[in-house]
Amino acid sequence: MATELQNSSSLKLQFDKGIGTNGKAIIGSKTFPNLKVDAISDDILAVANALSALQKHDLYDVLKLDSTSIS
Repeated sequence: MATELQNSSSLKLQFDKGIGTNGKAIIGSKTFPNLKVDAISDDILAVANALSALQKHDLYDVLKLDSTSIS
């Protein structure tokens, strides 16, 4: 039977940087590594909102990226 081991997590904030010349949205991002694996979603969102308040562009999306090993 396969087993899973969660290696790491990171927080990725995506920002709306406007509309490009082709008419499509320009999305920029900042990634913050070393997020606690067991971090609660409400806490992650609170931190994301606090960090986005310090940024120039409006927050577009908040992503939690998990890395898992399977053996």
